[in-house]
Amino acid sequence: MEEDKPLFPNARYAANAAEYDFWMADDRLSGPTEGAAKLARANVMPVAEKTTMLKPGDAVVSGIEAVEAYGHTPGHTAFHIESEGKRLLFIADACNHYIMSMQKPDWHVRFDMDKAGAAATRGKLLGMASADRIPIAGYHMPFPAVGFVEAMPAGGFRYAAASYQLSL
Repeated sequence: MEEDKPLFPNARYAANAAEYDFWMADDRLSGPTEGAAKLARANVMPVAEKTTMLKPGDAVVSGIEAVEAYGHTPGHTAFHIESEGKRLLFIADACNHYIMSMQKPDWHVRFDMDKAGAAATRGKLLGMASADRIPIAGYHMPFPAVGFVEAMPAGGFRYAAASYQLSL
């Protein structure tokens, strides 16, 4: 939103239905969720009629599938992206730190609303990315913010940033 109007007026939006319902509930407007709920109402509610509500397994568009990643928030969603035989798992906020959250995925993080659920989600997503050798991207990964997850022999995982080449 920009000056109370959509910045991209012709855009189509997609959101997890459970996430949307959680943040739009009136009881979120007080207590620890107040600030985020007010932000969501100001920025998400105005485009609700242009928003497709997703459930895990739904396609945003061909090649982009919603993946359940509940725990950080009640409807937190990851996305499996596939094009021309290449894959990427966008984990969003499932890992709050590229070392701690990977090496100790079962540790609880202050920002996760359902701590046990978020820990289970981290283990599931990191295990899948490691086993299938799917590169990941997420909000808290270091530059270039895309990399691989490797299972460590003693448990947990390790993040290895993808190599990149600058071409001019």
